[in-house]
Amino acid sequence: MAGISFLTLLKTSWAIDLLLVFSIVALAVILERLWAYRQLRIDEGRLLKRVQGALKKGNIEEAIYLCEAAKNPLAEIFIVGIRNRRLPREDISDLLDGAIIEAKTFLEKRNVALSTISFIAPLLGLLGTVLGIIRAFHDLAVSGAGGPSVVMAGVAEALVSTAIGIIVAIPAAIFYNFFMNNVKGILTKIESTTRKFLTFLNLTFEKERIINKVL
Repeated sequence: MAGISFLTLLKTSWAIDLLLVFSIVALAVILERLWAYRQLRIDEGRLLKRVQGALKKGNIEEAIYLCEAAKNPLAEIFIVGIRNRRLPREDISDLLDGAIIEAKTFLEKRNVALSTISFIAPLLGLLGTVLGIIRAFHDLAVSGAGGPSVVMAGVAEALVSTAIGIIVAIPAAIFYNFFMNNVKGILTKIESTTRKFLTFLNLTFEKERIINKVL
């Protein structure tokens, strides 16, 4: 055998086929997450100030409108607080914590796919390597002393499979860590601003809660 083409490897190794599928999925997730995080711009200070201003004037609808117009996880958390402003502080805090968990889930969406691919791809590449070497020894046993050309396909499959597994895993791992660090930074801002907002709600609507209890 003078050589072996990549198409031949695709036909003989399901491991390489699966790795190529993983690479496409990883690329799609990376591009989608880059776009999503690029669009997700949270100016927490400005949003908090505008919502507080509306609530101080007693304009609840304006405060909700400002949050809906912002279209980000922090604004959705604010809406939960505004709509439940008459509840005791502890209940509002629990609701806001639940909203933060939902925001965390939204921000981490699809990142788990990158984590899974970065872990599985090297193992799948190693599996392809083992299968390729097994095939090489099998071909050598069947053909007898056929020389290096007999085992060329198996060895090539083994080496290419390992290389593709590593090539797929490295960018998946890099972008996963990059995205998760980005999420961590966003969540820190969200949690800090939410605490400030909770304190503001408690101080602003305390009298209204007392009146509701009396009535």
